[in-house]
Parts: sequence; C-alpha cells; structure tokens
Amino acid sequence: MQAQGVEHAVCLALFKRQNPCHWAGWGEESKAPVETAGLRTRFVGKVLHLMSENQQSNRPGGRLHAFGPSGWLGWLKAGYLPMQSGSPLAFPFAQFDRWQQERQQQRPVSEEAMDAEWQRQYEALPEAVRGLLSFEHFRAQGGSIEADIRAAARRHQNGDQPHYDNGWQGQGRLLRLFASPVCYAGWRDLAVGFSGMAVALNSAHKALASTKERPSLLAPVRYGQAHRFKVSADNPFPGLLEDHASQADNQEWRLLMPAKTTPQYRDKPALPIARDLVRAIYWSVATPDEVVDGIRALKLDMRFRSVELGCITPDAHRWQLQIDPD
Repeated sequence: MQAQGVEHAVCLALFKRQNPCHWAGWGEESKAPVETAGLRTRFVGKVLHLMSENQQSNRPGGRLHAFGPSGWLGWLKAGYLPMQSGSPLAFPFAQFDRWQQERQQQRPVSEEAMDAEWQRQYEALPEAVRGLLSFEHFRAQGGSIEADIRAAARRHQNGDQPHYDNGWQGQGRLLRLFASPVCYAGWRDLAVGFSGMAVALNSAHKALASTKERPSLLAPVRYGQAHRFKVSADNPFPGLLEDHASQADNQEWRLLMPAKTTPQYRDKPALPIARDLVRAIYWSVATPDEVVDGIRALKLDMRFRSVELGCITPDAHRWQLQIDPD
C-alpha cells in the first residue's frame, strides 16, 4: 500500500509540473491562450505599422506585374485584383521541423540522456515526495513514469528545434508581383499556359503603401537564404518572403497584408484598383478571343482609360518572349 501511495504521489507531482494549465483549472486554461494571442496580435500590429518606414527606400521604381488566369477579367471589371493565402507558397520548407522531428523520433534515446533525465526529474520533485523514497526507488517505479521520462529525455537529447509559426503564417495574404512583363514562370504557371493575362502596376502608387488602417509590406523575395523565424517590420510573416534559389531569375516581389485588414471582394481577399494603379494589361497567344475583347473594353472604365495594351508572343529569333503593342 505504501509503495502504491508513493507511486501515486510521484505521478501526481509529475503531472502537475508538466501540465500547469490543466492543474490550474478550466478558467485559467481558457484564459492563457487568449492572452498569448492578444499579446502577439498587439506586437505584430506594431510591427506592421512600422512597414511604411521601411518601404520608402525599398520600394522599386517603375512597374511590377501580376499574372493570372483569364478569369481575372471579372475581377478587373469589378475593380479588384485577387490576393491569396501565402501558406501554400512556403510548403514544404516552412514545415521542415516536422520531418526533422519524425527522423529524431526514430533515433534511440541514449543511456546517458536517460540517466540525466531521471536525475533531473527526481530533483524537481517536491521535497516531501523525495523524503518518501530514494533515487533508486524512484527509478524502479517504471510504468507510465518511465514513459514520461523517456519522452522528456528524447526532447532534451534532440534539443529545441527552431520553427515557423504556421498558424500566424496562415494569416498572411499576398499578391505575387514580378519585375518583368515577359517573366516565363508567370506566363507558364500563373497565367495558366499563356492563356491568362499580366497586369502591370505602378509600384510607387499609394495603393501599395502601408497605412495605419491597412498595414502592408511590398518587399522582394529572398532566394535560397537562411531561415528567418523572427517576426519583424521587414519580415511580418516569416516564410512568405522566401523561395528556392532556382527561382531567382523571377525577380519576384510580394505585397503582404494581414488577413484581418485585407480588403474583401465577395468574401475573398482582394486589392482595390485605384485610378492610375494599373499601367498596362497584356494577354498572350493562348488567351481566348472573348477575354481579349473584354480587356480592350476595359478602356471605357476611368480606372483603365490610360492603360497600355499588348500581346506577349514568342520572339522570332531566340527562345524568349516579346511584347507586341496592341
């Protein structure tokens, strides 16, 4: 009976130490995540508010180009450009820790790590509990206690792996922009096999600048560089301004906004098209004729009256693209 009482005391002490929120009661457990989320929201709000200061020197001159399918014509008629969630662009690199952990879970826990963890857990027990049993008796408990010790030893052996906050990353909305209107990746992938369009934006337009009411960041993508986990004014959504080194020729920029303050069109994130924001619209060789006619008809809209129009075609002399003015 005494041995069972000792084991119960040990289990209870370990549970209280490893699960403080559960032991504190339902009220405290429910408040803690809310407080944490509130602190993070306020912090990131301040970070986003600082973006406009960084943009003054970093924003490019001239134009940036958004590529999309032929269905974008409906968005343009309504006066918007669709934005997207950034999380898919970060896959699988932003989840690298998941596969790291899976490999680490397959590694056996060393005897040294187990010995150190038994000692660490024993010394952390309340003095009253340690007075009831020796260290040797504690190690002999076995059962669920040993399983907890092994799990803790594995965590200490593997160390704390830095990782991205995928939940916060999922709150980012973005518009992909490219320096060149003849970006091959843009036409092949985003314009769906040359069947869509490219919209040239005035990169210095105030619609792309950050404001207190609508914080944003227009920044270039980094290619093949080291992970950046920390939220900052120039990295508000870690992982969303990164790409593989093989994509460097794209010279991509991204306009980032938090989902909470991103404008909506039909319940989808969108960038409103202000006057003089759009400088040109291009179609290509596989764009349907009715879409081309619709693009030309946009010139009747004040927002598009001064835009240039053109068709992207293959160059006659080499493997590259060119613009044929309409």
